[in-house]
Amino acid sequence: MDLLVPTPALTQLPFQPAAEAWLESRRPYLSSKTHHEYKLNIKTLAAFFGEMRLQEIDGDLVRAFQRMRMTKCGPFAINHECNVLCQMRKRIGMPLEDYQPLPLPKELRGRVLNEEQRERLLRMARANPNWYAAYLFAAISVNTSAGPKETYTLRLKDVDLGRATIRVQPDGAKNEHRIRTIPLNKEALEAVNRALARARELGSVEPEHYLFPCRANKGAIYDPSRHQVTFKTAWLKLRTAAQLPGFRMYDLRHHAITSMLENPEISEETIEDIAGHVSRKMKKRYSHIRMEFKRAAVDAMLRKPQKKKPAISTGNDLGAQLLEALSKLLKTA
Repeated sequence: MDLLVPTPALTQLPFQPAAEAWLESRRPYLSSKTHHEYKLNIKTLAAFFGEMRLQEIDGDLVRAFQRMRMTKCGPFAINHECNVLCQMRKRIGMPLEDYQPLPLPKELRGRVLNEEQRERLLRMARANPNWYAAYLFAAISVNTSAGPKETYTLRLKDVDLGRATIRVQPDGAKNEHRIRTIPLNKEALEAVNRALARARELGSVEPEHYLFPCRANKGAIYDPSRHQVTFKTAWLKLRTAAQLPGFRMYDLRHHAITSMLENPEISEETIEDIAGHVSRKMKKRYSHIRMEFKRAAVDAMLRKPQKKKPAISTGNDLGAQLLEALSKLLKTA
């Protein structure tokens, strides 16, 4: 689609070509990840609005779209899709005045595993060859806070075994705050080494090749120049076997962040260096733990250092002192 399609022309086109022209005009200002997400949003919107023109879409139609989508997904995804539509309407000078986004749940969606659940999930994933890639992903994510796409898009060049780090690149990062270098603990380093061995067996040999190469056409052939898109099938079976219904792949990142926030000895600055942006809600949830830790530190400044008590002399020490005193007396006599 021509980048220079004038704004007035968008009102003359059916929804999909108008949306594609609008998106192409936005390309220079969007990250590759956001551009891809907008493209998927437009595909969903176009399936509903069909041949309609942008100016023909009113609040009632948007509410009908929301009701239809609520049968298939949650308010987060629906609001993102409607936001794209609102941007297009704003471009043609006809903002949707009566549009209302769906209310979002107030509670945190993320889940955290206890130690037994965490061990069970990784043990069961490791035991089944069909879930091996999912196991490697889970072991890396739960130990590094790297989200699903941040892990999928790791290239061989992003792994530094000498320094025991991985580097999250812009293609995988949700935003600029999530571009970061993450140190690997023992469990994560072992998983990365195993993932490297698997990647080489599947054809990843160049620095630009992916750590999790894409399987082509669901066969035995892999394309190392493209990354794995999802482990959804294996993940659903794995979480069922591990008796963790509803536990999402993204919850592994949530678990990693929560584990760090629960430790008052780890500063928030360090956590954000490792995890990238951490939501205000998550920080607030553990603020009381951190405040008690800080309070103990300032209280310690008021404690006076205790004086050391003189050592109690033993019999041998007392004898030595008497001999030394007697020797001094004899010299002065």
